[in-house]
Amino acid sequence: MPALAAALLAAVAQRDRLRWGPATLRVKGVQLDVDGEPEGTAVLSTQSPVLLKGEADRYLLPGDDGYASALVSNIRRKADVLGLPDAAEVEVLEAGPRRRYEVSGGWRIGASLTARVTTDPRLLSALRAWGLGLGNIQGFGWIR
Repeated sequence: MPALAAALLAAVAQRDRLRWGPATLRVKGVQLDVDGEPEGTAVLSTQSPVLLKGEADRYLLPGDDGYASALVSNIRRKADVLGLPDAAEVEVLEAGPRRRYEVSGGWRIGASLTARVTTDPRLLSALRAWGLGLGNIQGFGWIR
């Protein structure tokens, strides 16, 4: 990413105007803003419901027995896919109401969630982009 950001920065620095759709933007200067890696703990809130399945295809919601451990397992699987350390802790801070959603292939049950997640900073960044729980590609578990 730093190499890509540097290339974009160099390209924009050579221009005095940028076209953004129908708008023309005047470039007054460029600066690369690097926050660095986020801390190892973050409070993540979802804008869409989080789905989790426990044993026997039973949907789990915050507050259900086994919910936190199922969410940690989901986060660890994502870490494995990305080749990142899989140590993670989750504390459910707030849960929205249980809701049923129709999706292709059936229905799903989920609830919005605010949770404190402690894990590798790179995995936190990935979770912000990827989402929490299952069905992220269907729009579930997206982070605000």
